[in-house]
Amino acid sequence: NARGIRYRNEWKMGHQEYMFVKVHPSQNHALVFTDNRIIKFYFNSSGDPWMEISKWTFRTHAVDLTETYAILVGFQVDSYKPRLSGYVAILFHLDTLNDLGNVLISTHYQYTAQALTYNFENDMSVVINSERKMAIIGLPVVNTVVVLSINTTSSSIENWTIQVIDTKISSQDYTDFGRSVAWIDGTTVAVNILTARNQESSQSEVWVFDVDKSFTTPLFIFPNHQQKVPTEASQRFLQILSWSKNLLILTDNNQALLVPSQPAGFFSVLSANESVHVFVFNSAPCVAGTYKNTSDFGPCIVCPPQTKNKGTQPCSKCASCDLTSFCPLAAVGEISFDDYPSYSQAFSYPSKPHMNNYDDLLVHNMFTIGDSRRCILISPLFWTAIVIALCFIVWLLMTSLKICSCPQAQNHRNQAKKFLKKADIFNQGERWVGGLFTLAILLIYTFTFRFASGFLKLYPIETSNVSHISCDDTMRNVLFDSVLQLPLPLPDGSQWAIFNMLDTQPLVITIDLLNTAADCSSVTVQQNRPGVNYLRLEIISCVLQPDNITRSVNFSVSSHRTNVQINITGPFFIGGIRLCLYGQGLISGENTLQTLDMCQSFWTANEALSRFTSLNIVLVKVINLTKPLTIGDATHYHGRWAPTFAENSISDELLYEQDGYHLRYMAERTILAIALNEQPFYLQNIQEPIVRKAELAFHTLLFCTLVLELFGIGFLFFRLIVVPLTYAVLGCCYRKKRNENMEEIPSQCQKVVIVSTQEDVDTKDMNINVRTSIQK
Repeated sequence: NARGIRYRNEWKMGHQEYMFVKVHPSQNHALVFTDNRIIKFYFNSSGDPWMEISKWTFRTHAVDLTETYAILVGFQVDSYKPRLSGYVAILFHLDTLNDLGNVLISTHYQYTAQALTYNFENDMSVVINSERKMAIIGLPVVNTVVVLSINTTSSSIENWTIQVIDTKISSQDYTDFGRSVAWIDGTTVAVNILTARNQESSQSEVWVFDVDKSFTTPLFIFPNHQQKVPTEASQRFLQILSWSKNLLILTDNNQALLVPSQPAGFFSVLSANESVHVFVFNSAPCVAGTYKNTSDFGPCIVCPPQTKNKGTQPCSKCASCDLTSFCPLAAVGEISFDDYPSYSQAFSYPSKPHMNNYDDLLVHNMFTIGDSRRCILISPLFWTAIVIALCFIVWLLMTSLKICSCPQAQNHRNQAKKFLKKADIFNQGERWVGGLFTLAILLIYTFTFRFASGFLKLYPIETSNVSHISCDDTMRNVLFDSVLQLPLPLPDGSQWAIFNMLDTQPLVITIDLLNTAADCSSVTVQQNRPGVNYLRLEIISCVLQPDNITRSVNFSVSSHRTNVQINITGPFFIGGIRLCLYGQGLISGENTLQTLDMCQSFWTANEALSRFTSLNIVLVKVINLTKPLTIGDATHYHGRWAPTFAENSISDELLYEQDGYHLRYMAERTILAIALNEQPFYLQNIQEPIVRKAELAFHTLLFCTLVLELFGIGFLFFRLIVVPLTYAVLGCCYRKKRNENMEEIPSQCQKVVIVSTQEDVDTKDMNINVRTSIQK
């Protein structure tokens, strides 16, 4: 009884601002830390309990202990400035209840009046790892976590020391960084943040760091998009505890979260729980596109590029992909881009051809021979040369028949001459040779009329086929021109009907979510408008493609100027997207509204889609004016939309490199924002024929006359120059030959005289013979 009275007298210390109770690891006594005392309370089952009491002036705000020592964290009044108190950590020996040393753990100071009075902001935390000889201290009021090194290797307790080896100061985006701390294992620690910035389901976060590395970025954060907390427990986390890599969280609404450690291939996920005070997380296989090769309570991480996980079973290592397939970061499976091509209907308008004059085109086509076999076979000059060669052969044959003395041959020659003279258009039937060249002229006329008829059909470009009348198969009877115009009204105040057709064309947007496990229930579409929260848009269809890893979502937009947002909620990663626009076409008289059908893919090699992707689509009106081939006919208008795309960012890789890869698992949804806009101007493409029907007939007739005149000039040149020169040359050759024959006659006479003398002929007979020889 006397001892009990003494205990009660010692306990009469008045009101205590702070009190901490710690049970010694030996379980035979407890330690109570109050404002001005440290009490060691021994348990004795065989007798009355007893205690030891030590008085001091240190104001304890957090404490943790081992079998031999404790680390006390709190405020120490500055001896030089009593109005201020510093943040101090003390190494305390439990057997002797003595202070073995202290260290200043922060450069900040607190007013002593506030330091000695309890308030929630001044709470601190500390936890010791006896194996690593380290302690983690949390100072939430200054958003700081301090790492202490504890040296207790000396046999003399007077040589035991503590020192600060690292200090982590959080950014201003967080408050109460270090409200509670816990060791997960020998290398990782958990730090509680009371108020986080981006959490939707919880106000607090637990950051896990590698203690051997800088506390710049955490390894992961709880909760995350794979591990959510229940709505009922979405209050602040007051304290965290950890053992065997399990995590226990106590909240300010008298609830607890138990997140067990899971083996490789699994992670802890919230499940239905009947209890309203304790929420226990259960084991689940890693979600699609992720894996886990460690044992802890954290989430699974994304599969590296060119690996995949379908998510149907536990995954500790992702499977390899085919190198030719689209298998980015966090891939669910393999995709071939051949199945999801990008295509567009808008192309640049052709430029004006080099030769845009019908006469130039006709002359070039008639009197040139190409290099290829096709060009040679369709060349008019080639076939004309063959016909002229045949005419020369016929001329040789007719000349041979003239020399021949056969009456039948002469009869055939005369009939041929009679026919050819009738065909002669150069000399009005006077010469049969003119009839031969008439055949060549007829052949050229045939090619000319064929070219004229085919060239007329090469307009417009929308209905004309490949050109077969020329070596250049791209030749068209079209002149092109393009200008940018503002849609100004006509003098009577009206506008072209094609403008109204374009403005009222409804558009359907299709989003193909490539390489993802997202389902239709996780996809929503909304229209963001100023002054209102948002307007939900109805999804026309949501289809899973045959590859089972692509989800196609269709929805319509009522305006060509709008902002649309697609939300994919859940722990889903998306490899890329393909955006398609479709608009139904319409024909009204001379106005044709073209069907809009185009697709464009967006993706980044070896990366997943950004958690917030912004796409800008700008629509430009393209009006094609087709002027008539015949004067007086109507002009045709063809209108279509030409979309242009610009993406701000489709990958968060640079953000993760800068701020940490843990952010990849924080966002609860993937957002795709599409800004649809329309340019005020329009592109006007004009096509008109190089030559119209009447003009073509006139120029073709002129060309035929030119050909006839060219052959006539050639024939005249032959008669006036070639024939006289030929006769002159032949006459010269004949005279030269005759002179040579006259020089040979005297020599022959001399030979006759010599022979007669030798034969001893009389003079009279000799003279007679000489005269006879001369006469001969």
